[in-house]
Amino acid sequence: MKIYFSIIFLTLTTISFSQEKKSANRDLETKLDSLITHTMESEHIPGASYIIVKDGKTLLKKGYGYTTLGKNAKPVNPDSTIFRIGSITKTFTATALLQLKDRNLINLNKDVNKYLKSVKVPSTYDEPVTASHLLTHSAGFDELRGRVIYKQDQQIVLENFLDDKLIRLRKSGTVSAYSTFGIALAGLLVQDISGLTLEEYMKNNIWKPLGMSMTSIELPKSQENNLSIGYEYENGINVPQPWEWYHTYPASSINSTTVDMGKYLQMHLNLGVFNDNRILKTETALSMQTQQLSVNKEVFGFAYGFYEKNQFGLKAFNHGGDMLGYSSFITLVSEINLGIFVVHHHENTNLRNKVISLVLEHFGTENIFSPNPERIHNDVSEFTGNYKWMSTCYTCSNSEQQTTYELIANDDNTLSGFGRKFYQVEPFLFKSYDGKRIMGFKKNENGKIKYMSLGNVNAFEKVE
Repeated sequence: MKIYFSIIFLTLTTISFSQEKKSANRDLETKLDSLITHTMESEHIPGASYIIVKDGKTLLKKGYGYTTLGKNAKPVNPDSTIFRIGSITKTFTATALLQLKDRNLINLNKDVNKYLKSVKVPSTYDEPVTASHLLTHSAGFDELRGRVIYKQDQQIVLENFLDDKLIRLRKSGTVSAYSTFGIALAGLLVQDISGLTLEEYMKNNIWKPLGMSMTSIELPKSQENNLSIGYEYENGINVPQPWEWYHTYPASSINSTTVDMGKYLQMHLNLGVFNDNRILKTETALSMQTQQLSVNKEVFGFAYGFYEKNQFGLKAFNHGGDMLGYSSFITLVSEINLGIFVVHHHENTNLRNKVISLVLEHFGTENIFSPNPERIHNDVSEFTGNYKWMSTCYTCSNSEQQTTYELIANDDNTLSGFGRKFYQVEPFLFKSYDGKRIMGFKKNENGKIKYMSLGNVNAFEKVE
């Protein structure tokens, strides 16, 4: 009899828990519907889509609005509508290069010139550039302009484009500064080592094993009807945007569907495996969700391919994508086995960030900030001055005109800048009073403050 009642209790408890989960999922879906439809209406965004995967399953997926506008308008379908994912492409290139590491075809800590056949990195400094530097955006290359064209026949072969454009500004491994040219070189490494084009390599080694049949770099003619045209809102109307081709395509040129991206998310969350197909070794997959480089371990840094950020008590590894007509974002939260992908029209709009924040808030905890935090009271004058964002062109003709950001010292030995007030918690580490920013500094060889990071892609250099 005791066993019988135990079984009944367990069954009822399981049913109750399942109902609670379904109710929570419905609540999240309702909130997302409200947020997305309202934001799309207020910002005139034609179409959007998202997928949330959790515990090895698709939790929610949905499309909103239209792929194109006008008489041939079609609703966005997360299973079949193709969007351009921009710089999220960089995570695929990182995945491809790490596969070659798994196959003992490259050592991440050796000079890349040992493996490159088509170009060579200049020996500007004694320290070589390694694949690890490329994957953590710390090779120190200048971020030159002129990477995009609007006619495919103007596209320059990758090795020819990079041949005279790998300009080294600082010693490799010094600091992470978001770099298109570093990841483009990583893509060239994949090609030189494998003997395949990057698209051929990804198709054979990533997309096919994952069942990502609607993912490409060069969009197949058979899938053109599935493409969602890019739009920007100009002078009160949504204007179709021209297709962008990039000379640096390993950094920015993949097209995919929401459902295909869900498979990619699940592979990473399952540490390299999806549907019994192993894409990466476990330890390699972990390296893409583990901080590899930062100015301070508390400052959000770079893993291999992804960058980190904490929100609502959750550590996430992310990447955004922006290109003309499109915005996208991907997030991995391995501690709760959660993945999110969101994409929509309009470059540099905030809908994607709102979606990510809402989902993380749903699964996370409330952020609690101390109004009177413990801090040290050292003189902070060495940190003051003007700083410029490092992911920009240093050798371009108008580089001196770049916007700078000032940090000033207050009477209470705090710093003010970037719209916030920061207190010091360690000799080279500051936190903002609102709890939303962590700021770390690094000295140069002469012992002077030279670099500052607000986390991941937000790296700055002090202007002398």
